[in-house]
Amino acid sequence: MKECETAYGLKISYNNKISLHTLKRLRKKLYKIKNEEQIKFVYGVGKRKSALQKSVETLEPYIEKLKEYTKKLHICGERNSYSITDPDATFMKMKEDAMMNGQLKPAYNLRHGVDSEYITWLTISERPADTRTLIPFLKEMEEYLTFKYKEIIADAGYESEKNYLFLEDNDQLAFIKPQNYEISKTRKYQQDISRMENMDYDADNDTYCCRNGQMLTAQSIILAIGYNINKLHRKIQSERTGQHLFSLKKTA
Repeated sequence: MKECETAYGLKISYNNKISLHTLKRLRKKLYKIKNEEQIKFVYGVGKRKSALQKSVETLEPYIEKLKEYTKKLHICGERNSYSITDPDATFMKMKEDAMMNGQLKPAYNLRHGVDSEYITWLTISERPADTRTLIPFLKEMEEYLTFKYKEIIADAGYESEKNYLFLEDNDQLAFIKPQNYEISKTRKYQQDISRMENMDYDADNDTYCCRNGQMLTAQSIILAIGYNINKLHRKIQSERTGQHLFSLKKTA
């Protein structure tokens, strides 16, 4: 591509990206040069191709491939896969796995809304994750029903901060099973002093108190997410945190 930019004086790459429209402009310019200079393309063994013909023959497959990729990305949309035989279906991990190899199959995510054992609403989604289907489900249901449910009950698959905030802003009470509910009942989990769930929380000062009486700010715990929190806890106990922990600055 850099050789084409130098040879034909046409900029192809913008911000390290090449668009289909730019490649078509380049092809049009190459054929224009071919007609102006009356260059004949040759084929067969023993015939020398011109530099222009080599550029055109290299460019044509690029254009076709970019068309194919653009079409596939358009079909995917926000998904990461789709079925060739059914473009609306997404590859999902099924509960029934006869081969026991985690094979993905094209499927749809079916959602039911039930009230007193009656199905009040039903949607079919191409999104495999349950967390991303709750908000569209409730919005679509409210468009067709004459009332709005004040209490929403869902299993652990729907737990996410985004869903909690949506229900709170929508004046709805959430009854969603926490994803760590089962493991939180185990003795090992309850005796893990590094977990903030097992610490005493002071709402007035927004701090947590561990079992050794050390105070932890909420910002410190959030900062530690993704790292070895046990190692962090030992440093706090021995007062070896240095400048690694500090209160987050308040934004305007």
